[in-house]
Amino acid sequence: HSRRPNSPPTMSLKQLYNDARNPPADPTHLSFKNKTVLVTGANTGLGYQAALKYAALGASRLILAVRSHEKGEAAKATIVRETKCAPDSIQVMTVDLSLFSSVKEFVNRLNQQVPYLHVALLCAGVAKPTYVKGPEGYEISTQVNVLSTALMALLLLPKLRETASSGAIPHLCFVNSQSSHLVKLNQVPTNQTLIERLNDKSQFDSTTQYFLVKLAAWYAVRGIVERMQKDHAAGDVIINACCPGMCRTDQGRDFPLGVRIFMGGFQAIFARSAEQGSRSLVSATGLGVESNGKFWANDGYLE
Repeated sequence: HSRRPNSPPTMSLKQLYNDARNPPADPTHLSFKNKTVLVTGANTGLGYQAALKYAALGASRLILAVRSHEKGEAAKATIVRETKCAPDSIQVMTVDLSLFSSVKEFVNRLNQQVPYLHVALLCAGVAKPTYVKGPEGYEISTQVNVLSTALMALLLLPKLRETASSGAIPHLCFVNSQSSHLVKLNQVPTNQTLIERLNDKSQFDSTTQYFLVKLAAWYAVRGIVERMQKDHAAGDVIINACCPGMCRTDQGRDFPLGVRIFMGGFQAIFARSAEQGSRSLVSATGLGVESNGKFWANDGYLE
């Protein structure tokens, strides 16, 4: 599966420029026939593009997990039109990742309605220019990208393991960023836990917050993998993470106009399209047991 060896990640302009012009391979060799696939954040950006690929690659049941039912139905209609898949093969389910109770209720509904789950791609995320406290009391990107996503993963594991008992090897994949591997030692708190630091309004900086959120999310992935390896047979469920690279999406929609204009110009030169980025997401969920606990980016593994 490795097209080229991965060097240690950098954020240099040269690396970004090269990555934008050398996107991952489109995983057209994969088939998701007779498989049920869940994608969170599936109505826009990377999640939508990944969902579109799963439909095109034959997913028998595609679950679009979205916050807005209306936007989910609009995404479904577009996917059906683009791929000519059967409308009843796509199901829209709502979940609000700012609330633990919504995550629990979502998984309960999924368990009742879905007999098997072969792929769970956890793609939903937010980024804010200023400190925003969510309803659970945590900074909102920490809540959505780390805590609620980890909770959903843990709650989905029994269904994934149940699916594994039928003979298939399910995939649980977390969308992350190579920036999780770029955090400098002086950015990591020594007198606070990482979650406490992320929740500290007095230290909020949008760029540092983004890096530390990705680091916390990667630690969550590693913790879930370790728990699975301790409690169950290795390879029961393949759990990995992936990075799409810098991509042109609407995730920065809440930033000031001037920032958005600057980033639009910057990304026009140094970023991939959301479709190109989604290739890594889909290919990560087609990897074998050798990918368990690993980080997939640019068609290779990050060390």
